[in-house]
Amino acid sequence: MSYAIRQRDPRRHLTGISFVVAFHILLAYALANGLAREVVKVFKDPLDVRLIEEIKPAPPPEPEPPPPPPPKRIVRPQPRPAPPPPAYVPPPEVQVQAPVEPSPITVVQSEPPPPIEPPAPVAPPEPVAAAIGVTCPNHLDIRSSVPYPPQALRLNKSGEVAVIFTVDAGGSIDDIRIARSTDPVFNKAATDAVKRFRCVGQGRPVRVTVPFQFALD
Repeated sequence: MSYAIRQRDPRRHLTGISFVVAFHILLAYALANGLAREVVKVFKDPLDVRLIEEIKPAPPPEPEPPPPPPPKRIVRPQPRPAPPPPAYVPPPEVQVQAPVEPSPITVVQSEPPPPIEPPAPVAPPEPVAAAIGVTCPNHLDIRSSVPYPPQALRLNKSGEVAVIFTVDAGGSIDDIRIARSTDPVFNKAATDAVKRFRCVGQGRPVRVTVPFQFALD
């Protein structure tokens, strides 16, 4: 069935119309039976009017006070420790006088004195030549007993040596030297023989030359 046909059907509105008619009938009945008189009676009675104190609106709630600030922490500076008392030093029994500063010394540089030349050394007197027989009396015995050098004996060598030496004023022998030699193999035997001489001092140094001859028989 279409929508237009359903709208034209009067049976659908019958229930609603019946309810409206019944309501009006009930209202008319109530008015006819004295409901209106009771309402009028109520309005005829004197009205009791009383002044009632004006109701003031409640004040708005006071705002809560802000919370108190946190208490400030007071930091007290710690007291500094007292410095230790100075060590007790007993006064010295003897009063020591403070040293007096020495006055500055002024050095005046003077010219150095001229150097003193040492005296020239006195040259010892030159020894003079002397005869061997006068100076060393035992020279013949020593010269005749000189041992033949073994090396020269083995090589069958012969030779001559002249030894020069000095006899001081007391008779001591010094400064023994070889004046000449034909072969060094004989030098030591000659100088050893001179050291055995017993000489006599002449009051001054004398120089003596003694020859040695080495020959195989």
